[in-house]
Amino acid sequence: MPENLEAGCVAESDADLDAVVARVSAGVLETMFFEEAVETECQHAWLQSAITTELHFNGSHDGCFFLSVSPEAARAIAAGFLGLDAEELADGQGAQVILELTNILCGAIMSHLWPESSLSLDSPLQVVPEQVPSCTMHRCFQLPDGPVAIFIHLHSGVQS
Repeated sequence: MPENLEAGCVAESDADLDAVVARVSAGVLETMFFEEAVETECQHAWLQSAITTELHFNGSHDGCFFLSVSPEAARAIAAGFLGLDAEELADGQGAQVILELTNILCGAIMSHLWPESSLSLDSPLQVVPEQVPSCTMHRCFQLPDGPVAIFIHLHSGVQS
């Protein structure tokens, strides 16, 4: 388990955490959503127009998982997941699929970070990008149709 994640604020260079988030995220996006995710350097100008979701988790670890997806990537992800062409998507379907992706990614990443822990996941909610705490671990990925960012924030007083 990455030691720096326990402190609430994660060092940007935690190689173990990077590897878990990159491997698990790429695997989920590829197998369930038919999208290739490549870890990339962060450039956050696009976040203001992103579909951003938040999912609280608690139990042996308490915190929040955030996912931001560019509108173009959200359409491609939704189309792949639903087996539709992007033009066939109804209004709101992209955001609904991103909520489901949030749930899937959070569960997969947490079970790899803390396989022996007991966690409960709340239902994901769509939020505005400004609601992502400034003190979070985050990683950015480039998909063929746009960027994706994953943020993990642990609340202080986290148990080991």
